[in-house]
Amino acid sequence: MNLASEESEEMIRPSATMLLACFAAVVPSAASAQDRASVVPDMKVLLDNSCVRVQRHDVGVGGTIPMHSHPGYVVHTLSAFRAQITLPDGTKRISDRKKGETYWNPPISHSVKNLGKTPIHNLIVEIKPGGKCQ
Repeated sequence: MNLASEESEEMIRPSATMLLACFAAVVPSAASAQDRASVVPDMKVLLDNSCVRVQRHDVGVGGTIPMHSHPGYVVHTLSAFRAQITLPDGTKRISDRKKGETYWNPPISHSVKNLGKTPIHNLIVEIKPGGKCQ
């Protein structure tokens, strides 16, 4: 290998590293998703202690909640709903729930879009990791 080739390769390596770093900074990930309270400033928190955060989850007809994250949590549906759930990798699924259902979700990052003809009204109980509950 001649000197000119070695210089070219060395000049390319830092550029490739910088490019990868820039790409990683702009790609959304579960680790970078914000807490729901950050993306929904008027979120109604009913209880917040070292064990749980209990909140109302309301989404108007056609409304969207931007990408956010939850620790493990319980949902109790106060009204029936149909929503599109989008994960950070772009995967989409439909969630159809009836009024009065209660279910568990593991930690997740997602966005929510109300596809129904009525507002979404849920009660969410987030379990705080490492909480000192008694």
